Amino acid sequence: MIFNRDIKAKFSTFFNIEEKSNKLGITNLQTVPKLAKNFDSILQLYPEANEEYFAKNFVKEVQNKHQNRLEKEHLSAYLEESCFWLATQELNQQLAPIKWQELDCFQEARKIAAQPNKIFSTYNFTDTSVITWAKQQIKHKVRQTAYVGKEFCKYATWSAPKYLTEKILREALHAKSKIKTKKEIESCVLAVKSYKEVYRSNQPEKIAGKLPEPNQKQWEDIKNYYNQQRSRYNNKLSSDDSEHLELIINFQEIRDKIITCVKVVRDYCCIAEDVDIKATEIIADSKAEIIPVNDREAEIEDANKQQIISVCLSEFSKLTPECQKLMQLSYGLNISQMEMKEIFGLDQYKISRKIKGCEQKLLKALVKWCKENFEITPNEGIIKERSQPLKDLLKEYFQQQFYGVLQKNLLGPRKEKIMMLRLFYGQRLKLENVAEKLNVSQETVAGEIEMVQQNLQIFLQQWVKEKMDVCLPISINKRIANFVEKWLQIAPYAMWH
Repeated sequence: MIFNRDIKAKFSTFFNIEEKSNKLGITNLQTVPKLAKNFDSILQLYPEANEEYFAKNFVKEVQNKHQNRLEKEHLSAYLEESCFWLATQELNQQLAPIKWQELDCFQEARKIAAQPNKIFSTYNFTDTSVITWAKQQIKHKVRQTAYVGKEFCKYATWSAPKYLTEKILREALHAKSKIKTKKEIESCVLAVKSYKEVYRSNQPEKIAGKLPEPNQKQWEDIKNYYNQQRSRYNNKLSSDDSEHLELIINFQEIRDKIITCVKVVRDYCCIAEDVDIKATEIIADSKAEIIPVNDREAEIEDANKQQIISVCLSEFSKLTPECQKLMQLSYGLNISQMEMKEIFGLDQYKISRKIKGCEQKLLKALVKWCKENFEITPNEGIIKERSQPLKDLLKEYFQQQFYGVLQKNLLGPRKEKIMMLRLFYGQRLKLENVAEKLNVSQETVAGEIEMVQQNLQIFLQQWVKEKMDVCLPISINKRIANFVEKWLQIAPYAMWH
């Protein structure tokens, strides 16, 4: 049965659903009296207004955080038709390979629609209608939940964290655990991050196709990484006077946190009858590729960011070789336009014009992607507003490529220097303390560190010459030295042995 709701019903009723042979149907409408009464009073004030007018006004109140519960529920009721349509016309087909039925899709879509403040947090009122925007947001979030949950559920305790995003972990901790304080939640998030960064990135050997539990030394490395990173989390906790994360002495605490997190997320994401861990882990995990440490795109968990990078790189590959080099040197090594004037033999204004032209091409590609995927065409103001975040994203991406070059070199012929660098840069020890720990003179430590710096600078310049066919002039030596020094300060020493 299909119901055509009038404008009042759209904002005050919900569907009663029945499932027959895995197909959904609407049996009747359930009116929420308080919503009907509230909308009657609003309708009397604006009798000629259409549904889009009311929807946008409710969204505006939600965005301004002045909303009461009724306004949120009005929007949730309004999105019922979108949830039903997506579940029966799109998501049911898209998620069929992972055995999601129409009812699964509808229930998850309705759960998302119950939080309109999240759906419309970035809605701008001009580029698309409320319904079109909501459909795209709901569809994306349902797919994300479905695939993340199913992928995670294939694996046992020591493999599962690789497939666990921070977003899902936080949601699960809030929904399915007794862990409620911000300190406890941040501690769990950091524990999982430490496990992923240290253990999975070291490409541990599998036993009979299964990933084994970390050994004691590996647990100690995970614990050390946690302790090194906790200051950053404590800065966030300080902003709202929450308790700080404490130093972990016994690695068993980290181990217990990982086990707890996996159990909580499994309870949150997994359907019991779909999971046979012992039967599936060997097959699934044997096919899984370990993400390389320097594969920046693979490390980015946010789906929108991944898509944006993919769109940008696709367009970047179409640029001329000269333009690609300009972008890489400008964003990756922070080489100025005046310095590139010497490299390319072009006037500074021509270099500026070329780089801006490249940026515009990437932005246009993103606009086209938005139009095709979200049915919106960003206006000129939005494009201008988004240009700086795009530049920041490009800078981060291209810097990571050069960081990867340095890492590859350091883990090769200079691997024996890692312990010294870990103490000096990673643990921020003074030269005399490093010398004492390594039982060498302070002069030896200073000399070895300086030699590593110089060798990395030379290697990076040679790599740029060989791989990019660009000869960097002597005038850029200081900039290269600063780039190498910055990387040495942030390099992931805890992951290296």
